[in-house]
Amino acid sequence: MKKNIVAIAGLTLGLAVLNVAPQANAHHGFAAHFDPDNIVRIEGTIKQYDFINPHSYLHIDTFDEDGEPIVYRCDLQARTHLMRHGHDETLFTVGESIVVLGFQARRDPHSCEYGVGYFEDGTSFTMRTIDEAESQFAPGLATTSEEIGQESIFGNWIRPDIYDDYESGREPIYGLGSVMIPGEAARSVFDPIMDNPVIHCESGSPIRSWGAVGLATSISMADDQVIIYHETMDATRIVHLGMTEHPADIVPSDLGHSIGYFEGDTLVVDSIGFSAGVLNGANQNSEQMTMKEWISFDEESGRLLIEFTVIDRRFYNQDIVGAQYLQPTANEVLPYECLPEGREVL
Repeated sequence: MKKNIVAIAGLTLGLAVLNVAPQANAHHGFAAHFDPDNIVRIEGTIKQYDFINPHSYLHIDTFDEDGEPIVYRCDLQARTHLMRHGHDETLFTVGESIVVLGFQARRDPHSCEYGVGYFEDGTSFTMRTIDEAESQFAPGLATTSEEIGQESIFGNWIRPDIYDDYESGREPIYGLGSVMIPGEAARSVFDPIMDNPVIHCESGSPIRSWGAVGLATSISMADDQVIIYHETMDATRIVHLGMTEHPADIVPSDLGHSIGYFEGDTLVVDSIGFSAGVLNGANQNSEQMTMKEWISFDEESGRLLIEFTVIDRRFYNQDIVGAQYLQPTANEVLPYECLPEGREVL
């Protein structure tokens, strides 16, 4: 499916860098990888389209400034994001001519993040606006509890937006500034690109899973277990309601081991057994981390409220406290089937 029909003319073969105004309002979630102020124009022929998670890729046969043939790779949104907005593997056609305006990669001279692509039939497809560098794939996925009859924590949920803190449902996280020397040492060696759990198809801590943009979370119940499934990395958490103590032989993992109980309609979850890893952003957690969550349905707003407290006295001398709201979604929950970067796409 191609959207935003436009006419294009005066195209020049190959590669060019465009002078544009700085993206003052650009969202900086992708800024570690791509330069929002460095717009590159690629004209060529579609060589390959990888319709995969965690990122799709468009490979373009083109020429460098010296007229030498090169292949430019442009990152797109995840397969799940594209599918959720009505696109599939037919979005791009191998052998078709295309002009792409994108954001230049910081580390790879022949890579970009796809912004807008213009097809030979005069149509175009926009993933991220060039003037504001805003993703077109974050908003519009949530609905209201009244529309789908949501009345409890059970159902499908999604983060409603990305750019505005209130609209995104993300509350401030307190306590991260209390990081101690071991925690600071772990953060200092963290590479936000090469060590990002996403490129390794790893979930990181539950905090990351709750806040994944454009990806849904399903909460259901089976017997004496609450099952929390996050589309991101197919992360699945089992909350054992029939257990009052954690077993002694827990195998450490990103998501830990969880037991829980209900206080009225609020699910209280106690988790231990975490492996050392990424708490959120560049902040790290140690294997001593424990986490408590209170998951409830906010009748006034119709949102799911996740409040959490993390205790990790090896890395932080204060409790880490925060919250995330999610909104109901009528979207079907899809398997993620992540393919780690660096693996060959068959």
